[in-house]
Amino acid sequence: MPTRPAIAPSDRLRAEDLRPLPHPLAASPVDPLDFPGYAERLRALDAADPHVDESVSVGLAELGGLEVVVALGHFRFLGGSMGHAHGERVAAAMAVAREQRLPFVAITATGGARMQEGMFALVQMSRAAEGIRRLREAGIPVLSWFTNPTTGGVHASYGALADVIIADAAAAVGFAGPRVVEAVTGQRVGPDSHTAEVAFAAGLVDEVLEPETALARLTRWVGLVNPARRDGPLPATEPVEEPVTRLEAWEAVSRARWPHRPSARDLLDTAFDEHLELHGDRAGGHDDAVVIAVARLGARTVVVAGMDRRCARPMPSEPRGQPGPAGYRKVRRAAELARRWEVPLVTLIDTPGADPSAVSDRGGLAVGIAEAFVATLSVTAPTVAVVTGEGGSGGALALGCTDQLLLQDDAVFEVIAPEGAASILHRDTSRAREVAALLRPTAGELRELGIVDRVLPGPTTADPATAAAALRAGLVATLRELDAEPDRLARRRARYGPGAVLDPAQ
Repeated sequence: MPTRPAIAPSDRLRAEDLRPLPHPLAASPVDPLDFPGYAERLRALDAADPHVDESVSVGLAELGGLEVVVALGHFRFLGGSMGHAHGERVAAAMAVAREQRLPFVAITATGGARMQEGMFALVQMSRAAEGIRRLREAGIPVLSWFTNPTTGGVHASYGALADVIIADAAAAVGFAGPRVVEAVTGQRVGPDSHTAEVAFAAGLVDEVLEPETALARLTRWVGLVNPARRDGPLPATEPVEEPVTRLEAWEAVSRARWPHRPSARDLLDTAFDEHLELHGDRAGGHDDAVVIAVARLGARTVVVAGMDRRCARPMPSEPRGQPGPAGYRKVRRAAELARRWEVPLVTLIDTPGADPSAVSDRGGLAVGIAEAFVATLSVTAPTVAVVTGEGGSGGALALGCTDQLLLQDDAVFEVIAPEGAASILHRDTSRAREVAALLRPTAGELRELGIVDRVLPGPTTADPATAAAALRAGLVATLRELDAEPDRLARRRARYGPGAVLDPAQ
């Protein structure tokens, strides 16, 4: 098979940069409807560019020294529309990605399904979706790069189904193109609609980049999620002994709420070797109170979901660090990626609780939390949670139902915030300090009760840098233990399943 040099990250991929797939492809489009003028138009397009004979080229390429399977769209060929041959090529490329366990990369430039082929074109959407289903089943990552434009059937099948989506700045992105929207609705589409930026704000795209930088970012993503690079060794770390600090309950609550306490985004920078953040819940929402990312511990890829209590909010009056429905949908997204890729899920818990507002409740808060529980428990790879601040109620526990639960010694985990408990029990929030002791939320007490598996030094009993290093070491030690435990899943099922009994004497 002929070889070509690896693609430089600053370049755009071209059809001639791709090496052929090992399987034969549909050579050219078909004309099943004898559509007037279609055959002549195809012949003219074939003659115009020797490298492009369809709206998509597929083949093998190298990004950052790692091989990938690429589907590269060509808008100049009938508006990048997807017909039978387009679908055939994409399906063949996905099959190769699955067989050879290579990331599938879609670089889209399309206006939708090809009208000249009628339903033969439209059914390619379901064919492409089946290809994605098989890739997911096999744990193969799918990455999309939306160029201008990305609309219609390609977008609403294999484009939008990618695990990671980047988009060119100012690219047209949407199910229907602006002209179709105006024709169908009678309403003019303004500049604030159907763009990559709008899709990003709605949590549908992970990042919007200048076109000249997009391939470099895509290359970084390939390095993080490539199946051949996901299961490398964990880093060497010094063992950390469990601290013996015992804090009074209200003192621990106060320290857990320290406004300068490192939160999830800080810890991604200090406790992990590399990470790239994912954006949005893929359902029309984004909540900065939850951060999800793909990260590395040494050479091991992990998926991280955590809380950031210092996140920016559109309105100062909105609660900080209290996730809403979109936040829990982000947690679910992270857990599903960890499950599909068979990589560890690490959660970082720091929230006084979920956002209980009426808007949040109507937006599906309860089901969001419940689905986050199920998604976390469904990850078959090792799962580890660390309470890095305040763990408040079910909004925190949704990230804490893991193989192992760790707690910093100046953090707390509460069935309800002390103020809420005082309000319920005494109708007097001023008695929060008194009630806090009754809840037994401290690290030492939770360790004795068997709720917590390991205690780590915290940023107020040690210092932030020492605490971050201890957190890293604690994660590494815990993952090593879980890797070596043959009945890990059975133990998790027993811990959370029917018949599980809490025995404080254990």
